[in-house]
Amino acid sequence: MGKPRVFGRFIAHNRTRVVLREPESEDLEGLLAFVNELVTEKKEDKNSQLFTGFESRLDRRQESKWLRELLARIRDGGVLCVLAEVDGEIVGNGEIVRGEYAETRHHGRLALTIDETHRGLGIGREMLKALLTEAGRVGLKTVHVEFLSTNKSALRAYRKTGFKKVGTIPKKVYRNGTFVDSLIMARDL
Repeated sequence: MGKPRVFGRFIAHNRTRVVLREPESEDLEGLLAFVNELVTEKKEDKNSQLFTGFESRLDRRQESKWLRELLARIRDGGVLCVLAEVDGEIVGNGEIVRGEYAETRHHGRLALTIDETHRGLGIGREMLKALLTEAGRVGLKTVHVEFLSTNKSALRAYRKTGFKKVGTIPKKVYRNGTFVDSLIMARDL
């Protein structure tokens, strides 16, 4: 397989060099380490702002299956995906999943996660810009994102990039004995 498509390079707030690129099959070990780090964070940090998922560690077989399916969906145009890489380590994963029906093919659902040690460095903002640019390029017209109502940094980041709050799902998540609402924000491209 050739080199993955690069969406951009930049210097993060902590002066590290970041590459934004598409995933490739050779990313299996890096993505496995990334997702399992998120699982550990969510289990150990009662205040984790990670949304749903990340409930149990994945093994190589599970991640390999997920990666094969992701790469197929990217090839088919059903998913846009941007990885953030620092010194060869995957530190962020963002994707926009295109609506699967003829009436929703113009719309995408955004998901974005940065590992704990690389948050607050501007990486998520640059990933978001790359994803939204690519979404417009492939003809998407609207995008939405859903996240925990307690995630104030996500709320600020999405507002800064033109997202507007369009809804709340009360008690969407039950975590640590407490219900947490989710927020839904959307924007035109």
